Amino acid sequence: MAQGKKNAGSSTISARAVIIGVAVVVALAAGFAVFASGGDDSSSPTTTADIVDGGVAPAEYQKVTTEGDALDPLGNDATDPAKGKVAPNISGFTHSGFPISLSPASEGKPTMLVFLAHWCPHCNAEMPRLVKWYESGKVPEDLRVIGITTSSRDDQPNWPPSEWMQSFDWPFEVLADSENNDAGAAYGVDGYPFMVILDKDGKVAARHSGEMEESEIPNFINTALGR
Repeated sequence: MAQGKKNAGSSTISARAVIIGVAVVVALAAGFAVFASGGDDSSSPTTTADIVDGGVAPAEYQKVTTEGDALDPLGNDATDPAKGKVAPNISGFTHSGFPISLSPASEGKPTMLVFLAHWCPHCNAEMPRLVKWYESGKVPEDLRVIGITTSSRDDQPNWPPSEWMQSFDWPFEVLADSENNDAGAAYGVDGYPFMVILDKDGKVAARHSGEMEESEIPNFINTALGR
């Protein structure tokens, strides 16, 4: 009888050993599968730079490459010294690392650039107006609009600029300027907000430094483009 109990106990241990062994094998197989596939997306999210051809890592400052002569600062003169000049081409990235380029002459359509600084009170006042302008449906269909975060500083209010733009539900494209403000320097930015209208040939049609009321934006664009 005692022997029977001993055998029964041995059978139980053997069964448990088999179950544990199977569990280990399954776990190892699952681990190998995850390793072979590069990891579980839920625990290792893929960054934008990983999935976009030519992309870079997300950052608040991004490398900017310019091609062409830099424009003179707008200054306070009644006549814009850059009006009629061919604007420089710009290549850079969004805050998320997507590549973005500006080559108006090759695109054959007008472009509006809006240079914005997250710490600037005038930019914070202008942002809602630009968003309302978009929501009003008054943005010309052939006009490309790009917001450029420039002069960004991590010791100033509303940092980081990527979240600042999102807080306004910015509806247009965004280019992140470099830490040296290369994009701003190329376009002669000397105040914020700073708007630039380029015609379909890539020439400067108009520039404006400072706030602009929502009702003034369409007039500014139409006058610059002769519409």
